[in-house]
Parts: sequence; C-alpha cells; structure tokens
Amino acid sequence: MIINLPYGDRYITLELPGDRVKEVLQARPLPDPPSEESVVREALANPVDSAPLSEIVKSGEKACIVVGDMTRLWVRHHIMLPVILEELNRGGIADRDIFIISATGYHREQTPEEHKLLVGEEVYRRVEVIDHRAGSNNELTYLGRTAYGTPVWINKRAAAADRLILTGGIVYHFLAGWGGGKKAVLPGISGYETIMKNHSLAFNPGEGRGLNPAVCAGRTEGNPCSEDMTQGAGLAGPDFLVNSIINEDTGKIAYIAAGNYLTAFRKGCALVQEHFGVGIASRSELVIASCGGYPKDINFYQAYKTIYNAHLALEKGGTLLLASESREGIGSSDFYAVFTDYPDNRRREAALRDKYTIGGHMGYHSAVVAGENDILVLSELPGEEVKKMGMTPLKSIEEGLALIAEKHGGIPRACIMPHGGSTMPCLPDL
Repeated sequence: MIINLPYGDRYITLELPGDRVKEVLQARPLPDPPSEESVVREALANPVDSAPLSEIVKSGEKACIVVGDMTRLWVRHHIMLPVILEELNRGGIADRDIFIISATGYHREQTPEEHKLLVGEEVYRRVEVIDHRAGSNNELTYLGRTAYGTPVWINKRAAAADRLILTGGIVYHFLAGWGGGKKAVLPGISGYETIMKNHSLAFNPGEGRGLNPAVCAGRTEGNPCSEDMTQGAGLAGPDFLVNSIINEDTGKIAYIAAGNYLTAFRKGCALVQEHFGVGIASRSELVIASCGGYPKDINFYQAYKTIYNAHLALEKGGTLLLASESREGIGSSDFYAVFTDYPDNRRREAALRDKYTIGGHMGYHSAVVAGENDILVLSELPGEEVKKMGMTPLKSIEEGLALIAEKHGGIPRACIMPHGGSTMPCLPDL
C-alpha cells in the first residue's frame, strides 16, 4: 500500500504491505462555498439563540469588537469585520463609536502593518484598532472571581463598552477544549494574573503530579481550564459572537457560528468534531503521522499539534514516526528551553508551574510523550537538536521503518495520519 505524506511543499512516499496498515485517519471534507462574505452574511442574518446584531445595538452606544492577534491570522477577521460593521451601522452605531481590540493575551504588541493585515485596509481606516496589554495594570478593571478562585481582570476599555462582540476561529485546543468563543476574553483581553491563574489549572494539584488529563482538546465539561474561561468571559457579558471554521484545504471560511456566545459556539464546536474528530477502535503500537505539509510544518513548534493528536492513537511504549519538515527550525525558544534547560520532567514541571508559558507547556507535554514512547523525527532540523528533545532524527522514512522493525521485531500494524495536525483520533471512551 502506497500513501503520500505531505512534507513541506512536497510529498514523501510511505510504502507498507496492506496488512501492516491498520487504518488511515482522514478528516471529513468541509464545504468550499463560492463566497466567504455570503457565508458571513447568512450567519449574521440567522443568528443562533439571539436577535440579529443590528437589533441588539442602538444609536449612541459604544461597541468593542474583539479580534485575535497575528497568531490567529488564519481566522480571516478581514472577511468578517466589514459585515459586522455594516450590522452595527444599521443598528445606529457610527464608526466613531466602534473600536477593535486585538486579543493578544500576553503575546507581544503588534505593528500598524500587522493590524492592517488582521482587520483589512478598509476597516483599519474606518475604526480605531488597539492592542490589549495584559501586563499594563492601569489598563485593566476587576470584574470578580470565578468559582476556581481566578481573579478576573480584563481590559478596561472593553469592559466599559456598551456592547462586546467576540470574534475568533473554532479549532481543537489542548487547554480550552476548543479555540474561539470565550478565549477571546480569557485569555484574550485578560490581565496577566488572570491568565496565569487560569492556565495553572492545567496541572493536577500538588507539585510533581503532572498535567490534569481532564484539561484536553475536545472537552469542556469537567475541564477546569475551560470552565474557568467560560465563567471569566461570562463576567464580561459578551453580547454577540462571530466565529469562523476554516476549510484547511482552501484556507477559506467554510462556516460561521454567529449569535449567542455560548450556544452558537457550541454548535460550531459540534461541527468541528463532526469533520475533524475521527473515531478509532483502539490505540496502535505504531503511528505514522505527517503534520500536513507547509505551513503546518513550518517549524517544530507547530508539530506539537501533531504530537498531541498522534499520542491519542498511540499505545504507551509505542513508536511515533513524525514527518515535519520544520524549514524554519524549532520556532519557539520557550518550547526548546524546556528540553535543554532542565534534566527531567519533574523539574520541567516545577519551572512551568513557577512561570507558565504556552510554548513551555507544549514543550513539557512533548517531553512527557517522548519519555513514554519512541518518537522518530523526519525533518530538516539538525540531528543534535532532535536528540536534545529526547527524540531520534531520521534522514529518510526507510531509515525509520528499519528502526521500527528492529524494535518491534517487524512492522506493527500502523495507524496512518496524513494530516495529523488537524485530525483528532477519538476513542469510544473519549
């Protein structure tokens, strides 16, 4: 059996006897509508559990629209925003009473050129665009505490607006269960203290006890990070949600979830689950996974999404053969430092509890997976860098298959994931 695995701008050929292929996991295709704008308009005209935005707002009110930052450029805010502005104008709110805030969380501030890329030239000319600054305490206001004890500080201007509109994109997320929705508020426009307390819920209580398994992709109920985010966002009182689901084959909007910020979001999550969650009967000794080619494998930091998804299909003590070109190297100093600066996972965990970063979390979890399984990496990274991450560098897929046959006494029946970064294996008990 011949399977082509995306690798950078090309494909690498995996050839296995048919009886050695247990399953090939593929996402179900999303629609490719002729007009993205028409998808947005249709959704805003028929919102979920909400009146249309133009009927919610009224003249004289101030409206805040929350968008992502440059790490969320794929969301395609520039397609959604002109239609949202049109709705606000129709409801009586003039452009001068609208501002857009980029939900940077505790990411860096952005340049005017980046703001233009995010929102589009026309929207940038029409309304004010600002960055949220999580570390600037005088720009925050306190809303109260969640049931998890998280003090909710959010952007003062956003809190003072009469109307709060959340935008984003819905994907699986390893902390929140799903990206989009409430994440526009927490962590998006929250203070540093709020973000750190929320993200600390990813760990089991007590030093050295590792990550909480309930904090995972595709789960919101019983996920303390997700539930805490929902409660924090609720204190901000969002009025409307507009979230995209992207067709990864085209990079364009396939679906828009619009309306009530809770129920419209849940409907969108269900659609992502339907298309990108792929059922498996059992875990496998061997998983062979590609990130999905460029730009999904632009660097090794991005490969974490595939490591995360692939390990869900992998028996403990098994082997993951990972294809990630990584033409731009590791891609995150926080991610790599977790491997190089600490001798074991216990001390990695302690450092992350003391000073949490998303990159550090992704590095730590990758180190945990690599400590429990063999990860063979076909990439353009220097071999020494791969070894420092506790993984085995490969020069070819044939070399990887030879190492696998030596370890397992032959090639085990393999689970193949050609688009591992976007395909999530789902066991019956998940």
